[in-house]
Amino acid sequence: MEKQNYEKKSYETIKEKILNGQLRTGDRVPENVIAKELGISRTPVRRALMMLETEGFLTIESNRGAIVCESKVTVGKFIEMLEMLELFTIKTMDKINNKGISYEPKIFYRRLEAMEASFKLGDNIAFVEENWQIIFDFMGYLGNTYAANTVRKMGIDFLTRAPKEILLIPFHNGVFLMEQLLKLNELLQHKDFDEAKATVRDLVNYFIIKTFR
Repeated sequence: MEKQNYEKKSYETIKEKILNGQLRTGDRVPENVIAKELGISRTPVRRALMMLETEGFLTIESNRGAIVCESKVTVGKFIEMLEMLELFTIKTMDKINNKGISYEPKIFYRRLEAMEASFKLGDNIAFVEENWQIIFDFMGYLGNTYAANTVRKMGIDFLTRAPKEILLIPFHNGVFLMEQLLKLNELLQHKDFDEAKATVRDLVNYFIIKTFR
C-alpha cells in the first residue's frame, strides 16, 4: 500500500472512532495503538492527526499528543442547526415578501429532481448534499453574508462530522422531506408566506421529534 493510502486509512479510522464515540472529547489519540491496529508505522498516523487537527477534530499538544476536541455533530447540535435554519428561512421569506423580490422556482425544482434521483438510487450522501444545497440556494435571497457563511459551515459540519445515525435522518425520512419541500416551493410561488412559514416550523418540529426516536 502507498504512503498516501496509509495516511488516508489512518485518517478515516481515527475520524470514525471520534464520530462513533470510541474516542471522546478530552481523550488522547494513541498513535501507537492506531498504528498497531492498522499494521503500519506511526508516521502516516501522525500525518493523519495533523489533517484532523486542521479540520478541528482534535488539537495536538507538545506534552500530551493529540487530544480530541468537541467537534462532532451531536443530537443537541443537530437540533440547534434545525432551529437556526428555521430562523434564517423565515427571515428570508420575510425579505422576499417585504421587498417584493422575484422568487425563481425552477432552480428549486431542479434540486428536488436531483434529490429524488439520489433517493431512488439509495445514494444517501448525494441526497443530503442536495438538500443542503437547496437551503443554501434559498439563503441567497436573504443577501446576508453572515447567514450564507453560517449555513455553509453548518452544511459542511453536518456532512463531515455527523455520526451516521444523525447523517441519515433526512434520507430515512426522504419521501416526507421531498413532499414538504415541493409544498414549500408551490407556496412561495403563490406568495402564501404565512402557510410557508407554518410548513417550515412543522418540518423542523418533525425532524426534532425524529431525532429522538
